[in-house]
Amino acid sequence: MHTSSDALSRLLALYPVSTVLDIHCHFGAPWRLDEKPAEPGVARYHMILDGAALLEADGQQGVPLQSGDIVFFPHGSAHTLHAEGRGKAALPQDAPPREEDFLMRMETANVDSGVRARTDILCGKFHFDAATATALLRSLPPAMLIRTAGRADFAGLGALMNMLSVETAMPRPGAHAVTTQLSSALFALLMRAWLDQEEAQKVPGLFALLASPRLQRALQCMLHEPGRAWSLEELADACHLSRTTFARLFRATAGATPGEVLARTRMAQAAYLLAGRQRSVADVAEAVGYQSEASFNRVFKRHFHIGPGQYRRAARQAADASA
Repeated sequence: MHTSSDALSRLLALYPVSTVLDIHCHFGAPWRLDEKPAEPGVARYHMILDGAALLEADGQQGVPLQSGDIVFFPHGSAHTLHAEGRGKAALPQDAPPREEDFLMRMETANVDSGVRARTDILCGKFHFDAATATALLRSLPPAMLIRTAGRADFAGLGALMNMLSVETAMPRPGAHAVTTQLSSALFALLMRAWLDQEEAQKVPGLFALLASPRLQRALQCMLHEPGRAWSLEELADACHLSRTTFARLFRATAGATPGEVLARTRMAQAAYLLAGRQRSVADVAEAVGYQSEASFNRVFKRHFHIGPGQYRRAARQAADASA
């Protein structure tokens, strides 16, 4: 399935995410890694660089993972990774620090014992704005598995994993800066790969709309012109569907009406513009389709539980704190 890269870029721009690569794991079988639920706005991911593992998450037991796989938990759910086979699992422990290290290293005591079943994993976190990212994250399942091995269409994601593996295996000057820049592209590449999977249309929401050949044009229209008063007829015409068929398919795919999705898109765009500092609240209101600033303020506060002025101040404080 191929969709407009511009539409995906526009969608992701509305929901900023920062990526942290924090742990490099070196495990010798048998081993076990238990992850507790993450705090709000945080989603863990694991990249299998070498070896194999089994995943237990979201009620699924023993899902096999292999080199080239990336598993991501959009809702921050608890999960467990462990080695195949039986025996008492070795618990990971912090590895002795090395002067060149910029990531925390974890290993099992048997990692250098000559065992054949060794697994190397890079672990990290995506940080979202918990207030604005709800619409994006609820479009994704509790656990996502992307397999890059043997997939020419996932070449970019596979290449990114290879570069991260090289930079973290034997850190050289500038490795921290390089991995930071590489990691920043990871979420967008994961979402591109997700849209090419059949499962993308099974979870109602924004990504299901983008993955739908029949409906993606409607979301593209909203993303391109969120301030336009899109009618049901205009959106149906853009998708070459009757109003009745369009409305039925859209609700089944998005889990919401076109009007509801447009309103959420407008609020996401408004939050993005407010965080940018350059425009007044009145200008932002007009840009997202509200002629009355008072009306915009009411809708924004209902959506985010704070007013646009307070949201802007909080966004500025967060940006200054991270600078």
